[in-house]
Amino acid sequence: MPHAEQICQQILRDFPQHAEALQLLGIIAYQVGDYRIATSLITQAIEIDSNQSSFFYNLGNVLGEQGRLEESIEAYHQAIHLQPEHANAYNNLGIALKNCNKFLESLDVFQAALKIDPKHHLSNFNLGDLYVKFNEIEKATNCFKKAISFKPNFSLAYSTYLFFINYSDKY
Repeated sequence: MPHAEQICQQILRDFPQHAEALQLLGIIAYQVGDYRIATSLITQAIEIDSNQSSFFYNLGNVLGEQGRLEESIEAYHQAIHLQPEHANAYNNLGIALKNCNKFLESLDVFQAALKIDPKHHLSNFNLGDLYVKFNEIEKATNCFKKAISFKPNFSLAYSTYLFFINYSDKY
């Protein structure tokens, strides 16, 4: 990571308005847990170039990590507006909505992600998790099973699936 950071800083010395370098520095700050700096750098990148879906997507991730869910929802919406086929943005939007207790909206968003990419293992898993909240255990286990089929080493999906097939009569 230090090498990537050095390269981005060199680019910014030569080209202070280089939006991609700012965004990459923001991602590096995000990965080391410095969310305030990450938010600032990615926001600067957006101020320079507001047509990059990835900038808004990464801003949504950073804001969500800080518990700033309404702002992260706005960022994911903007990412999707710029790139309507961005399944990861839909998935993360669905998570943010679920965390705001907007379960029906979240359901629609996860389903939209799966229309874009039916094999998106995280959207399948998150949709299953949402079905558990609706006490629709059969639908949930089907989603967990799909997630496993698309990513066989997805241990959380395995353990959740096994829990519900073994104890579903109790729910």
